[in-house]
Amino acid sequence: MIQWKPQTSVGGFALVTLLLAGTAIRRVLGIGFDQALYLTGLALIGSAWLGNRFMLKQAEPPTDEPEIEV
Repeated sequence: MIQWKPQTSVGGFALVTLLLAGTAIRRVLGIGFDQALYLTGLALIGSAWLGNRFMLKQAEPPTDEPEIEV
């Protein structure tokens, strides 16, 4: 049996949840499936981009001085 990492399971669950949310948006707004899928993908890319920018702002900037090993 294949052992999955927890990140794989959480990521898969998140993608399935996003697809289901896209289907719900489709029904509520009365738009086509292709448009709902596009909006879902756009929301996924936008949230990943914002998360990446937030993580980069939290990281320490690199120092210009080289490390000296003794």
